[in-house]
Amino acid sequence: MDDLRKKIIIAEIENWRKNHLLPEHYCIFLLNLYSSGEHRINPVPPRKNEGKQTAESHAVETGGVKTDGTRRSPGTDYARMPFDAVAGSSGAAGPVFYGNGRPPQAISWQMMLSWLLGASVIAAIILLAFHFNGFGPLMQIAIFAGFALFFYMLAVWFRKKNSGLTHLFLALSFLVSTAGGIYMLRKLEMGEGALLFYVTVLCLLWCGNGLVFRFSYYLYCGLLGLGLIYGFATIGRVSASYSWWLAELYWVPLSLLMIGLGFLLHERNRQLAGALAICGMVLFFGAEIQSLYIARAKHDVIQLLLFVKVFLSSAFFFLTRRQWFAWLKL
Repeated sequence: MDDLRKKIIIAEIENWRKNHLLPEHYCIFLLNLYSSGEHRINPVPPRKNEGKQTAESHAVETGGVKTDGTRRSPGTDYARMPFDAVAGSSGAAGPVFYGNGRPPQAISWQMMLSWLLGASVIAAIILLAFHFNGFGPLMQIAIFAGFALFFYMLAVWFRKKNSGLTHLFLALSFLVSTAGGIYMLRKLEMGEGALLFYVTVLCLLWCGNGLVFRFSYYLYCGLLGLGLIYGFATIGRVSASYSWWLAELYWVPLSLLMIGLGFLLHERNRQLAGALAICGMVLFFGAEIQSLYIARAKHDVIQLLLFVKVFLSSAFFFLTRRQWFAWLKL
């Protein structure tokens, strides 16, 4: 490299160092490199304008300086070009930045462990799917329970890190436990009572996890699921000696109890209070929905009761609109 080119490069490096466009130790390294240690390094005054320095540093990172020491035009885009810090013809290469002007990210052991764990889970699912029918009932129950517990632990792990993954893994956990449990109960030829008991436990777990994770839709699913189980459990007694007022006695008190609890708990737990009140309003029409599956029920009476209940619930909603709009956020 000729002397004139060295002087131009050294002057440009001094300009970078004076204006704090590059770190101090990096500028000193470049000065010693291109002057072979002969250049005298003078102290540089501290920076005065932080905002100006930041903007100029950003200009250098995105290609604001050419390799020959001259300033490039603002319209030229060097964002995707490798940046070799004044390499010149000597072949001394500086740091290379790719893409957005940053060095490529190193692969960490956490990333490798995540990929390995994901690949292992997918491989295990494929392997178990091909050989699932060859296992005994206890082994099949253990497989369903293991996957449900695994997804639930992942949901707890990502609870404060990534809410989207928490929703996904929690849904997978309940999906596996629900589908797997019902499948095993059918395969073992368990009775309807065992099935209702298992679904009741699942609905209670949905309600509990809705409170723990603060996911309202799990509360609604759990409470409405309990309402459906209540309907299946009582439909035999209601149809045995059916009358419209007997059906109402099975549903209206329960509905009013849930709505009342919602209004009582709205200052302590608005999430639970809102779920109780809204699900109570839905169960207010439970007698009519249940009567649709009873042959002895008259459809004209059901329509009349539905009309009366819609009118009463609308009037109640209108008279208590201040409370609903305040703590249900409607």
